[in-house]
Amino acid sequence: MKIFLLWITIRSRIIALIHPNLFHTAIGHRPAIKYFLLLILLLALGIAACGGGGGDPYEGGRYSTSSSGTFDVVVLKGTFRQMGRQYGLILKDQLQEFYKEAAEDFLIGLKGISYADLLVNGQANYNAYPQIFKDFLDGSAETNGLGQDKTYIMSSIFILIYMTGSGCSSLSAWGDYTSDRATVVGRNLDLAAANLRRFSKYFHVVVWNPTGYTASVANIDFMGSIFYQTAINSKGIFLELQNGQMSDTSEVWTRENTNDLLLESLFYNVTSADVDNWFQTTMPQAALIMNASFQDHTTIYEWSPTWSVRARNANGLISASNDFIDPSWTDPPIHLYATDNADTADTVARRTNLLALGELNKGNITPQKMMEIFDKTLTDSPAGATFPEGGEFKTIYSIVVQPSTLKIWLKVREYSGWEEISLAPYFSSN
Repeated sequence: MKIFLLWITIRSRIIALIHPNLFHTAIGHRPAIKYFLLLILLLALGIAACGGGGGDPYEGGRYSTSSSGTFDVVVLKGTFRQMGRQYGLILKDQLQEFYKEAAEDFLIGLKGISYADLLVNGQANYNAYPQIFKDFLDGSAETNGLGQDKTYIMSSIFILIYMTGSGCSSLSAWGDYTSDRATVVGRNLDLAAANLRRFSKYFHVVVWNPTGYTASVANIDFMGSIFYQTAINSKGIFLELQNGQMSDTSEVWTRENTNDLLLESLFYNVTSADVDNWFQTTMPQAALIMNASFQDHTTIYEWSPTWSVRARNANGLISASNDFIDPSWTDPPIHLYATDNADTADTVARRTNLLALGELNKGNITPQKMMEIFDKTLTDSPAGATFPEGGEFKTIYSIVVQPSTLKIWLKVREYSGWEEISLAPYFSSN
């Protein structure tokens, strides 16, 4: 009401200023020019006061893309519920399209899973989330046009589609191995899940800038879900995981979801000491091998659900695949494969190949060189770690990260080339 009254007042003053000779005299009379400029200013103020300027359609959120426009980059700020609302507003059309293609056409139509079963799974998935992610999903459900039930279903779609064996590999270089001594990391997400290729266009980056937290976080994931696999925070801490169940098959599923805990930890762990303390005091549901990379080094955590954790360090070059290799593991059921590659999805070969390529390029590793390393397949010469097309395992995506510059390069296999995303402009100063 106050804005409306203000506009009435402004409008009456504009009318009072308008005189039949105003534009006539403005040509050669400076006071008249001043009145004319004032008229333009007041008109602009009136339009803004009445809301004619367009407002903020995303409630503080922002939409961007990767360097060539292939991947959506969604930038959010505020409480987790506010960020959820922004997410739903920004990606409303894409989320509805993804739900139809992934839930209705694929899981229900092609795989024969009932809507009722999807809802039970989605609600269970939602109930297990930390409160911040519940708030995020609730906010998204308010604005994405799907409502709560379908939003909950969508949050677990990725898990249902890929629920098969996994691989994954990483290589980190720093110090004497890189051109500027800063850390460069490469990472493959490998799954025996060709079905994911159907949904490559829904792969995106979400940047959370939450109120009251120490760090902002960029999560690299499929649309609509909060299933952490790869993420980096505004302090230059990069975390990504490899499955470690080849070496330790024990499971403790009564614990809080490990993926959620890992993602949540990036909002408040801001130093390598914070990260180390977190891994030393937190137990996973199942065995994982974690690459924790910082601006000047990387530590690999071999993380067992029942047999503690081992931190592996190196002098400038370190790699991880899907088996534990720290020699201090002595107790069953930890399995050390050494050079035995049988039935392990080439875990030894992938790790060995990456280390050999790192040594071959010692002193010259840059983000561009790391991309070249991760473009090499197991059958190339020299061999790399990426799975060649046609086999059971698929390299779903590859990422190269430089923590010191907060830049990532993303490639979804059989869908895109390498796409650069500079995250620094999207992170709030926390």
